[in-house]
Amino acid sequence: MAVPKKRTTRSTQGQRRSHLALTPTQLVSTTAGDLVPRRLKKAAELGLLKTTKKV
Repeated sequence: MAVPKKRTTRSTQGQRRSHLALTPTQLVSTTAGDLVPRRLKKAAELGLLKTTKKV
């Protein structure tokens, strides 16, 4: 079984994992004027999603 020869520092570990940071959800407006995440736009326009008016 492979075992690392030395311990990885928190700095090096953080640099390797820096690309895993979460990004905020992109909101788009639907034809009804609601703000929903991009992946749910079609469902909102078809009436399959409960939305709240934010515009």
